[in-house]
Amino acid sequence: MKKILVIDDEINIQTLLEDILSTEGYKVILSDGGEDALNIIKRDKIDLIILDMMMPKATGQELYTAMKVKLKREGLEDKVPPAIILTAHPGAENTQFLLMMESGIKKLIPKPFQISELLEGVEEVLGKK
Repeated sequence: MKKILVIDDEINIQTLLEDILSTEGYKVILSDGGEDALNIIKRDKIDLIILDMMMPKATGQELYTAMKVKLKREGLEDKVPPAIILTAHPGAENTQFLLMMESGIKKLIPKPFQISELLEGVEEVLGKK
């Protein structure tokens, strides 16, 4: 069973994503970011991260990059999973998507998203179940 870490500061989005993804057979772990998310990645084998672009302390891209740097510093770069970013401002972030791809972000999904679009993105990044 593939494990997906959902990082979002809004509990209702966390719950929605958990419902959608667990119904499709994924194991979902929730976090609001920061050290909590980093500890989850260290502890569990996470196959994919889905994170919000706009959060209070940092963008999703900044958070993902910071986690990668910390894991690499600790010799755990093999624990870094690919990521999907959810954004309410797809126009602004699309201009930065090439830079995001270089950091390991595989897909950008606009909010509000269609469930089918989210699941297609997850399958695209993870491969078919």
